[in-house]
Amino acid sequence: EAEEILAGGDIDKEKAVDDGVYPIYANALTNDGIVGYYDDFYRVKAPAVTVTGRGEVGRARARMIDFTPVVRLLAVRSNHDCYFLENAINNHKVVVESTGVPQLTVPQLSSYDICFPKDIVEERKIGTYFNQLDHLITLHQRKIDMLKNMKKAMLDQMFI
Repeated sequence: EAEEILAGGDIDKEKAVDDGVYPIYANALTNDGIVGYYDDFYRVKAPAVTVTGRGEVGRARARMIDFTPVVRLLAVRSNHDCYFLENAINNHKVVVESTGVPQLTVPQLSSYDICFPKDIVEERKIGTYFNQLDHLITLHQRKIDMLKNMKKAMLDQMFI
């Protein structure tokens, strides 16, 4: 079902800049995984899905802009809806086959069995729904974090 699955390589430090056109994504989940930019180069044409290959193995993220994956980040290009594919991969049980540092490889990822709706319109609607739900959860999590910080600050002021 995938057009291509590829693993990230090394960063070309001579071409990388702090602010540019095409993001360079690494395996990290912080800062959306961005570790730099290229002005005139990318390896993966969007839309695509990135999947972490090390650390928090198997965490997928839809990408809607052309990009370059690096280190142990896998990129999946498909004719399917990216948000649907992101959700399907995130809900897939990842079986780590290595005994050392957990990692996900291209052959392991390509062996995933994912069920898709027959109709692409239905697939897009499901993908959009889950993307909006994820966004709403993120907003509520930020609000919870803010309220916890406010509570802590007020308790600190009470007992000064």
